[in-house]
Amino acid sequence: MKYILGFFITVGLIILLIVLLVAGGGDSTKTKVPSTSKTLESYASTAATVRLTIDGPITAPENHRATRITVGKDSTTYEELQGYDGQVTKLETYPNTQTSYTSFLRSLEIAGFTKGDTSAALKNDRGYCPLGTRYIFELEDSGKQLERFWSTSCSGVKSFQGKTSLNVTLFKKQVPNIEKVRTPNGLSFNL
Repeated sequence: MKYILGFFITVGLIILLIVLLVAGGGDSTKTKVPSTSKTLESYASTAATVRLTIDGPITAPENHRATRITVGKDSTTYEELQGYDGQVTKLETYPNTQTSYTSFLRSLEIAGFTKGDTSAALKNDRGYCPLGTRYIFELEDSGKQLERFWSTSCSGVKSFQGKTSLNVTLFKKQVPNIEKVRTPNGLSFNL
């Protein structure tokens, strides 16, 4: 009887070991990357917009600058902002088409726009890279923020896990003649 009981306990432990190995053992130290049920491209026919904000170094309010590019299926908006409250100092809007937006979203998806660490410790980009530039990538649909990740021109901590340089370049290319549109005191797009 002892041998039969020992046999069943051994078989049970082997099955438990297999289940833990296949399930990954519940390792909670891995970086949290959201798994969305929708592809970025699937938002092309909706009111969803994607946005890049390039936030400059921490300075006095009157010297602080940011640049924001928002792209949707009907338009692309370029804004230059002053101060920490986002006072718009320059605004340009350009028409867009759903076909163009679909291609843009697909390119962003391939460039890792939706890849990021969603942990609470990285929700807020303020204070990181204070003498450099912060790049904030957002996805909104009907006023609801679906994703928000950030990277910096400094090495180190960031929540964005896509290709920063490629994503910034893709946004920049959505604004016709951006070098002529950008004012001399606007932020550089160089990484």
